[in-house]
Amino acid sequence: MKKFIFSVLLFTAGYAAQAQVGINTQNPRGIFHVDGAKDNNASGAPTALQQANDFIVTVDGKLGLGTTTPSSKLEVNGASTNTAAYNAGAGTTIDYSLSNLAYTTANPGAFMLTNVKDGGTYTLSVRGTASGTAAFSVSGFTVKYANNKATIASKETVYTFVVMGTVIYAYTAVGF
Repeated sequence: MKKFIFSVLLFTAGYAAQAQVGINTQNPRGIFHVDGAKDNNASGAPTALQQANDFIVTVDGKLGLGTTTPSSKLEVNGASTNTAAYNAGAGTTIDYSLSNLAYTTANPGAFMLTNVKDGGTYTLSVRGTASGTAAFSVSGFTVKYANNKATIASKETVYTFVVMGTVIYAYTAVGF
């Protein structure tokens, strides 16, 4: 009897290691798969149109939204939107853990950017009342300016930051 119970437990443990969970699908394509519209095929891979409403977690820890075959840690097939921009008030320290979009009423000068990550894209609108040139510092990164221009008094200036490795490329658009 002990051998029988051990065999059942061993078989069950092996089966559970291969288990997949599917919600609204009888044909899960990963460890966890949600078919939002319940429109995937009963067998085989879903079409691109059917995948548009799917959410999946693969065995290698990749997350897909709108795709069942993500090729990176997070793949979104469709638009990704911030729910709100971060309002830094009149502050010169911009915390990008709160949103990839931020704005400040500070005048141009020295700004500290925090919580940026390799591969990220960030935007800052400076809405100060004086003209000047902004300078950005980020711990652990080098900032390179493509076209750092002086701002125009009482006009908005928009800065876009593209992070690649430990280099941040800053682009400036003046006079909004």
